[in-house]
Amino acid sequence: MGFFTAKQKMLDAPTKFSNDLPISHLTLSVFLLSSGSKKATPQMKKIEAIIKPFKLDDVIEALSEVGIEGVSVSEIKGFGRQRGRSEIYKGAEYVVDFLPKMKLELVITDEMAPMAVEAIRKAARTGKIGDGKIFVVPVESVMRIRTGELDDNAI
Repeated sequence: MGFFTAKQKMLDAPTKFSNDLPISHLTLSVFLLSSGSKKATPQMKKIEAIIKPFKLDDVIEALSEVGIEGVSVSEIKGFGRQRGRSEIYKGAEYVVDFLPKMKLELVITDEMAPMAVEAIRKAARTGKIGDGKIFVVPVESVMRIRTGELDDNAI
């Protein structure tokens, strides 16, 4: 199997699911990363950045300039030390606990990680509270679903 090793378990007892149809044998497959791989594991990083929404275009442009070709973006809500903000609506003060933010996620090689982090930091910075955070975590493996390409070839 190469990249993955399969662990299978047969359940011999008849099993019933929500539609009450008995299943006499059920095979469960769990795919685990092979820890005994003989080839060197490529070093990759996942960068997650939480930024202000109006800085998204600047950050995407900065990443493009340093050669980053792909990024996933999610609209999220949250708060940090600033604990939201107060707003006045029809004469009454309301506290908005969760502020709108954008979450960027990208997986890149170790060599590209410092350039990407610096590009995000420079482009997202306003100098005011709530600019965001950048998280860098190691990635063991990546597989492109369509082609089965692995690691560096898949990012």
